[in-house]
Amino acid sequence: MNGRIIVSKNNLVHNLSEIKKYAKKSKIMSVIKSNGYGHGMLEVASALEGSDAFAVATIEEAIYLRENKVKKEIVCLQGFSNKHESIYCSKNNIRPVIHCPEQISIINETSFDLPLSLWIKIDTGMNRLGFKNIDLPKIIEQIGKKIKHPVGVMTHLACADENDDNFSNNQIKTFKNIIKETNAELSILNSAGIIKYWENFNNISKWIRPGIMLYGVSPCNNNEKIKIKPAMTLTAPVLSVKECKKGEKIGYGHTYHFTKDTRIASLGIGYGDGFSRSLSNVGRVFYKDNFFNIVGRVSMDILTVDIGDKKIKLGEDFELWGNNISIKDVSDSINTIPYELMCSLGTRLKREYI
Repeated sequence: MNGRIIVSKNNLVHNLSEIKKYAKKSKIMSVIKSNGYGHGMLEVASALEGSDAFAVATIEEAIYLRENKVKKEIVCLQGFSNKHESIYCSKNNIRPVIHCPEQISIINETSFDLPLSLWIKIDTGMNRLGFKNIDLPKIIEQIGKKIKHPVGVMTHLACADENDDNFSNNQIKTFKNIIKETNAELSILNSAGIIKYWENFNNISKWIRPGIMLYGVSPCNNNEKIKIKPAMTLTAPVLSVKECKKGEKIGYGHTYHFTKDTRIASLGIGYGDGFSRSLSNVGRVFYKDNFFNIVGRVSMDILTVDIGDKKIKLGEDFELWGNNISIKDVSDSINTIPYELMCSLGTRLKREYI
C-alpha cells in the first residue's frame, strides 16, 4: 500500500473562476509547469480549459502538451535554445519567451515558414532571465520581419509574496519606463502580484500569470480578495499498528523516545515519494477529526505517528495535507514553501481525480 494524491478538478475550475471574477479585464495565462505543480499536467490543462493560454517552463513540456492533443496557445517561459526549437514553436502555436541576445541571433539566423509569435522578457531587478538596460523598440525592429505583431513584453516580480514588499513598485516603475514607446501585449503580475497589485496596475498587465493560486494556495498572508480552495489532498494508508512502551525509542537514529506507553501507526509514504524528511518529529497528520504527531525520522517508504489510544484499522487513510491540514502550514513548519512540497511528490504515488 502506498500514498495517494487526490486532485479536485472542481476546485481547479473554481479557482480559475474566482480569478476571472476578480481580474475581469485580464487575459489569463495559467501556469501549469512542473507537471501542473505536481497535480498532473494533462489533467490540470483539461480542468483549466477556460484559460486564454497555458505557460510552461521548457520546450519539452510544451511538446508534451502538443503531443497529447492540447491545442490552446502555450507560452514557453524559458524560450528556445536552438533553431530547431524556434521553428517548432512557430509551427505549433507556442510563444517562446526570449530573454538573452543569443536568442535574438537565433531568430535572425533562422528561416520561418510562419511568423514567430513571442514574448520578450525584461529584467527589472529579479536578476535571473531577462534583458537588462535594453532599447526595447530597437530589439523589436531588429527582429520585426520574422515575428508576429504585437509582441508580448513581460517581467517577473521578485518580492510580491513578501509581507514587507518594498521592491515591486520599483520594478513596475522600471517596466513602465521601458515599454512606454512600444505597442505590445504586457504581463507583469504573478499570483502574489494579482492579489496585491492588480487593482492599481491592471492597465499594464493585460495578461496575468496565476500559478500557485490556481492550485488553492495563496502566496500572500491574509488574502481576503480571492476565495480559492485547495486542489490537492495527500493521503497515506496505515501499514501497521503496534504498542510501544515508555522509555523505548523509534526510527533511524532513535531521534524520538516515548515518555509514556502509546500506540504507533506506520504509514505508507516517505521521502522516496517526495514527502520531506524535514518533517521528522515536526509534522502532523489528520484522521477523523484528530491530529497526530509524526514521531521519529521519516524514512524512504514509511513514516510513523503517535495515535495514542485511538483504534485504527490497517488500510485506513490519513491526510498529510489538504482540506484539514493546510499545505502552507506544513511548509511554514519546516521553513520551505508549498511549491516545493507539491512539486517534489514522486511518481510512486497514485493520482486520483475527482
